[in-house]
Parts: sequence; C-alpha cells; structure tokens
Amino acid sequence: MTASASASTTARSRPVSRPVSVPLPDGPGVSALEGAAAALCALVAMAAVAWLALWLLGAGSAGSLGTMAMALAAMAVGGSVSAGSVNSGGGTGGSGSMSSMLSGLFGGGGGGMSPSMSGAADLAPLGVTLVGSVVLWLVFSRRLRQRTITARELGARAAGAAAAALVAFVLVATLAHGTFSLPASAMSRGLGGGAQGAGASGAGGAMGALGGMFGGSSGGAAQDTTMSYDVHVGATAFGALVWVAVVLALGCLVSRRVRVPLGGAVDRVRPGWAPGLSAVVRTLLVLVAVPMALMTFVGVVAGGRVGTVAGGVLLLAPNALAVLLTLGVGAPWTAATHPVQSQGGNPLASLMGALGGGGQQATAQQQDRTEHLRSLAAGGWPLWLGALTVTAVILLTCAFVAARNTVPAHSRPLHRYDGPLARHLGTAERFGVVTAVVLGSAAWLAGASGHFGVSMFGSEMGGTRAELSGGVLWTVVFGLLAGGVAGFLGSLLRTADLYGGMTSSRRILARKSPSAASSHAPAPGTDPGTLEAPLGNR
Repeated sequence: MTASASASTTARSRPVSRPVSVPLPDGPGVSALEGAAAALCALVAMAAVAWLALWLLGAGSAGSLGTMAMALAAMAVGGSVSAGSVNSGGGTGGSGSMSSMLSGLFGGGGGGMSPSMSGAADLAPLGVTLVGSVVLWLVFSRRLRQRTITARELGARAAGAAAAALVAFVLVATLAHGTFSLPASAMSRGLGGGAQGAGASGAGGAMGALGGMFGGSSGGAAQDTTMSYDVHVGATAFGALVWVAVVLALGCLVSRRVRVPLGGAVDRVRPGWAPGLSAVVRTLLVLVAVPMALMTFVGVVAGGRVGTVAGGVLLLAPNALAVLLTLGVGAPWTAATHPVQSQGGNPLASLMGALGGGGQQATAQQQDRTEHLRSLAAGGWPLWLGALTVTAVILLTCAFVAARNTVPAHSRPLHRYDGPLARHLGTAERFGVVTAVVLGSAAWLAGASGHFGVSMFGSEMGGTRAELSGGVLWTVVFGLLAGGVAGFLGSLLRTADLYGGMTSSRRILARKSPSAASSHAPAPGTDPGTLEAPLGNR
C-alpha cells in the first residue's frame, strides 16, 4: 500500500507534457492582405506627416492642406508636380471700354492670350519618404518577427504590398490636384525683373501696361494669382513600385530579428555584406529621426518661426543630411538658377520693351548664377571642412561596428589574397562598396529641380529654372574611396580593441583558469560574440 501510494504521489507531482503548438503557415490570401495593409498604413503615415509639416509651415493660407499633403506624399515616392495659372472669368472694374474690348479680343480674363504662369517641381521630401519606409517595414515584418516564414509567404506579402501601393498611390496622385494663391509680385519675378534697378521697373511697367490693356490689374491694384497644380500619375505609380521593392529588400537584408528564406547566392553573400549595410543604414536613420522628432515637438509647442523651421526640418532633414555627407566625401554640389529669355520672333517682346522702356537693360541684368556649396562658409569655417569632419566620424564608427559584427570567415577579400592584411582588405572592399551605393543613392534622391515662367501669346516670355545637383557619379567614386579607407581603419581599430581586451587582467586570469582549456573556448584573437552573431543579431 505504501509503495502504491508513493507511486501515485510521484505520478501526480510529475508535470504533464503538453504538445507544443507550432503556428501553421499563412495562406497566400492572408499574406497578401497583410502586405497590402502594410502599404496602406505607410501611405496614411506619409500623408499625416506631410499634413503636419504643411501646417507648421502655415501653408493653409495658400490652399487646401489635404490635397497638398497628398501631393507631397506622391512626390515622396518619385512623383513630380506641375502648376499653371487659373485666369478669372471677369475683367477689372476700373478698365475703360477700350480695355474691355481689347480684353475680349485678346483673351484677357480667361483667354489663351492673357498672361499666364506655369511651373514644375521635381523634389523628393525625404522626410516623408523616411517615415513611410519605416512604417511599411514595421507593419510588414510584424508577423515575421514571431516565426520563420516560407518563401511563398514572403512572395505573397511582397506582392500584396506592391499591388496595394500601386493602386493607392495612383488614386492619391489622381486626387492630388487643387489651387493655391501666389503673390502678384511673382509675375514680375517670373519675368526676371526681380526687385532692383531698371530691370524691375522695366519688366514691372511693361506687365502693368499690358495687364491694363488686356483687362488685368496693374500697379497697386494687383491681386494674388491663383494657380492650379496636379501630380504626374505615371511617375508616381512607377516610383511607388520601386519604393516598395527597395524598402522590403533593404529590410530583409539588414533586419536583426526577421529570418527570411532568401536562398541561393543571397544567403551566401549576406553574412559578409549585411553588417556594413546595417551599420550605415541604422546610423543614418538615427541621425535623421532624432532631430526630426525633437524639432517637430518644439515646433508644435512654440509655433511661429520655430514652427516654420520645424516644418522644413520635418520635410527636408534627410535631404540636408544627404547633402552634408556627400559633400564631406568630396561630391561637387552646386545650386544654380538660369533665367529663361523670351523666345525669338515673339511680337510681345518688342512691345514690352517699348512700353517698359527698360526691357533691354532688364535682359542684360539676367544672368546665370551658380553657387558651389563647398565654397560656402558657416561661422567663419568652410562648409566642406565641417562636412568632412562629420562624415569621417560617421563612416569610421560605422566601419568599426561592421568589423565587430562580421565573422572572420566572411571578411575575406573579393580577390585572391591571403596575406596578413586579408581580413582588413576584405572589410575595406565591402564597406567601400556599401558606402558608395548608399551615398550615391542619397545624392540622386536629394537632387532637385524646378521651373517657373510667364507665358503670353502662346510662348514663354521669361522665367527662372533652378536646380540642385550633387554629381552622382563623382559621389559614387569618392564614396568608394572614402568607404574603403574607413573600412580598413575600422577593421584595424577592431583588431586593436580585440587584442587590447585579450591582454587585460580579466582575460589573463580567465586564460589561467582550468575552464580556459575547454574545447569550446574561442581561438585567440577571435571575438566570441561575433561567432554567435554573424549578422550582428545579438
């Protein structure tokens, strides 16, 4: 009886093993819906950030914040915006009968021969792009961090995200049209008259006389001009697909918690390239996200001019960082404006010169202006020197982190070399290529161009073209060299830090202890942590 009771008590105290439930793979439909939800969440976040930035900038007084926010969201993935003036239906009450007759004859107040303005902008607000990219990957990879997925699930998720982004951004680009008010002084500025000397008086006087003749306002009675804008749907659709593909591919390569079956050659080269790419991307993300969050909070609380600055930072902080880093590696950034002269053979050109009296002098004052950013100074110091210092510190830190998280077996050089500097050369080569690709892409995305002009009688009378370019090819070449040097020095610093730690008192005592002879102990000069985390997944 005693033995039986003891056996019964032991059986009751023994824990009952329960089968572990393994989550089943999601079907293609569920995976596609989750990917589509990620794309839609990213679009909502982009529109919200764009609306907040426009509100901080005080753009509500010029037009509808909703449609302008949608336009910025479309521009964030590669869309471009074009604008044109909207002519009012009636003439001014102060015009005489002769002016009214000429206005109706030449189309003043809505006809095709009245003065009209046009413009276009090709600029990517990378702040909006960055927020959308982060939200897209976080929502897309939420389930992927919980379990390992199959290649079929990953493909379905990516297809759902791409399809949803395509449809959503096409709809946004179609709806992103509206009007905004432009100061009346923009008409004379568009002609290149500016606000100085005889050039301004000549162009302004000519436009005032022509405005009165054709039924428009002149002089002090000038009113704000209303312009309409719309977004190019084709460029937005293509850009949305490219944006989704780049974000998902980059996330799969640099993510530390997501395990995706990339397969084939990708899995073989990923351990050698992912640490450098992860270090650069994560560092740049922190450098941009922190000032954006801080300035947005301060701008919302303070308002006024601080709010205006915060709105600009929220939109263009990544653009400024891209210019700074690429300028630091030697990229030739230039900001240029090119005045557009009136087309030859236009009868209105001679008429404007006769009415304004200063047309030729105004034309003589209109010259191309090109500003090289490396020649600018900030606080008495050359801008390129500060950019060089910041870039060098960032690249060296990223190279050190990449060397620390790379297994020695994956640090071999791309060419056949097995000397004592093989590991350092391999790190330098990979980090140089990563730096060149990242900085080259940043220089290409941060470039901008725009056009503003005034047309009459079916031809352009004047205007201004502006552009900001950084020389993508030069950025790639200089980035490759700078990244290679930083990678080599970072690998040397990692080796010095490793051997310095091995000679510390703690390591010496550990080597003298009996446990140091274990067969599982790492070889001298090898970081135990990196052997456990080939991709930096500690």
